Amino acid sequence: MANFVKNYLTSTDLVVILITVGLITVITLVAYTLEKKVSKASPFFIRLGEHIIESALLVVSILVLRQVFTTINNGHFMTDAWLYANAQIAVSFFGILILNNRLVELLTLAFPFLYNPAFNVTRFSGPYLTYFFALYIVLLITVDYAYSHKDEMLISNYKYTIAQTVYALCWWSILWIDYHFNPYKIIISMIFFEVFMLIIRITEKRLRLSFADFKDLEIKANYDALTGVRNRSSLNTTSKELFEEHAHTDATIAVAMFDIDHFKKFNDTYGHEIGDEVLRHVAHLAERELMTTCNEKGAGQLFRYGGEEFIIIFKGATAQEAAEVVYDIRKTLKDIPLFINGAKLNVTLCFGITSLKESDKTTKEIFERVDKYLYQSKNNGR
Repeated sequence: MANFVKNYLTSTDLVVILITVGLITVITLVAYTLEKKVSKASPFFIRLGEHIIESALLVVSILVLRQVFTTINNGHFMTDAWLYANAQIAVSFFGILILNNRLVELLTLAFPFLYNPAFNVTRFSGPYLTYFFALYIVLLITVDYAYSHKDEMLISNYKYTIAQTVYALCWWSILWIDYHFNPYKIIISMIFFEVFMLIIRITEKRLRLSFADFKDLEIKANYDALTGVRNRSSLNTTSKELFEEHAHTDATIAVAMFDIDHFKKFNDTYGHEIGDEVLRHVAHLAERELMTTCNEKGAGQLFRYGGEEFIIIFKGATAQEAAEVVYDIRKTLKDIPLFINGAKLNVTLCFGITSLKESDKTTKEIFERVDKYLYQSKNNGR
């Protein structure tokens, strides 16, 4: 037992485990950051760029591990081969789950052909060729399952454990073809791999919960609790970013401000709960209309400005194009009235629209101008 601990639980091993956990933390941070920036709706080349970055990150992580082992073992990365292999197997398996793109999957499936001495095809002589390809088929099925069932595996401990065990067993069996070590070492290495992955699994879960908490906090900070649309704080941030972008690119930006006609009467007649329903109804239909027109007339973002007032910022749209979207929203509200306890509530809106001008020095000037146009519209009979 003393020799067992001496060979498999050294201070060097603990350092490597910490470095591996650190690499996996970096992979997780990058993956979640890119996930926020890029979605399935993003342009193809943006998504391809994300996949290339993630694949490069996996390769760099593998190379970092190799360099770590080379450094701590005085130039011989195979001195502590069992831990070296387990670390790389752990990082590659984790990459499939967290990075979860086809390039990473293909890269993982290419690893058995890329590592040294994989280029030496003579090692497949005799029965080893059949043995290798049988293992490779099992590896392929496991990798594809992990890729296709990411969400299930992240919440199911037994599926996660089975997949990682089969994945590691395939890899250790493939390595046996090249090094012909005593089979009992596979059992020992698999035991330590499971411990290794347990540490990583705990780390990943904590990171995922931290990201979930951060996302909840971000939603509370940037979204209106009543209507679910972006709030005034988010409006301030977004408008400043677009204003700065306009200064460098001359991007076309239009702004529409609207409020609900005679909103006070809804509150006074039906109560504040019904008034809240009116606000939610308007926000929902306006958001839906913006989603259907965003590709045709620029991308529009809806914000609750305060009370019954809302603002839409149109990126890549003229004031005329913004006006067309506004009229569509008004028509949708007319076509889909709000019914409360059998009573039909006719909700109408009043709008003001402007576009960003070269003379505008701050976002405050834009909002003051569109607010003035809104009240002019009210004074002109809505």
